[in-house]
Amino acid sequence: MKKIVLITIGGTIASISDDPMSTTNYHTPPLPGEVLLRMFDADEVLKGRINVEVDDFMAMDSASLTPDHWLQLAKRTAEHLAKPDVDGAVITHGTDTMEESAYFLNLCVRSSKPVVFTGAMRPASAVSCDGGLNLFNAIAAAASGKLDGLGVTICMNGIIVAAREARKIHPTRPDAFTPVEMGAIGCVTDGAVEIFYKSTRKHTSNSDFDCCEIDSLPDVRIIYGYAGAPDDIFDHHVSCGAKGLVIAGVGNGNLSKSHLHKVRQLAKTLPIVRCTRANGFVNANGSQEDCELGTFAGGNLSAQKARILLMFAIQSRKDIGQLFAEY
Repeated sequence: MKKIVLITIGGTIASISDDPMSTTNYHTPPLPGEVLLRMFDADEVLKGRINVEVDDFMAMDSASLTPDHWLQLAKRTAEHLAKPDVDGAVITHGTDTMEESAYFLNLCVRSSKPVVFTGAMRPASAVSCDGGLNLFNAIAAAASGKLDGLGVTICMNGIIVAAREARKIHPTRPDAFTPVEMGAIGCVTDGAVEIFYKSTRKHTSNSDFDCCEIDSLPDVRIIYGYAGAPDDIFDHHVSCGAKGLVIAGVGNGNLSKSHLHKVRQLAKTLPIVRCTRANGFVNANGSQEDCELGTFAGGNLSAQKARILLMFAIQSRKDIGQLFAEY
């Protein structure tokens, strides 16, 4: 029998509303893991096949999570996965920042055992709530053996998405995590798991970063590009103690003329990564050459994920350009 640890930290999946027709207004405190498992009658459905151990770890709105919370979650997950009798972990999480937490663990939980994030777009009290099926699919995926060595994933709405590629693209629909560019790595149908491909980028068991050896991470901030964006935002973040910057630029991570001048100055003492506010791949051969600016191209990482990788890069003091090429 497979053993999966269910780590709960709150979110819509664990919330309820007084109105069954309400899908966006609900309240906490969150439901505990044992109640979540009853949403799909886990005792009967999983009987004799999968043993689920519940760890009600946090009760947090995911919009309020910080890097310190990520480290706590990563270390707790790594602690569970280090146990010989544990085959994998499922983490129930609010969807607002799920992609960030999942990518964080993808970079620093040094285990080949599967870690599957899941949640819900509708509270447990709503008509057609999606939490029960999402949780069942996530547990089935984690216990299937087919995700071993594939890194951290998100399982929502019947599909499995690699943490590195996952983006929340809609605020309320059940298919909010439909992958935009790279596609799903697999799916779950009636408990059966199918895997289509795997990521070639470094993660988890072959990562250079280990959450168990990290106590804090540097302050890295994101600057959003838009028409008429002022220059003083750069100075503000630096004066507040930022150790690195990620720019969600326009187009191919492009910058205005005034921002180019500011970045060229700051990049001499501060690591700066260019991403795009759109979807797609930012390369180093665009209109602003990184070699000339002293910046780094973020590839197809979103700005929020590039921020996380830059945190680890600065903390580890490894070559930033190489890390962005490998991860």
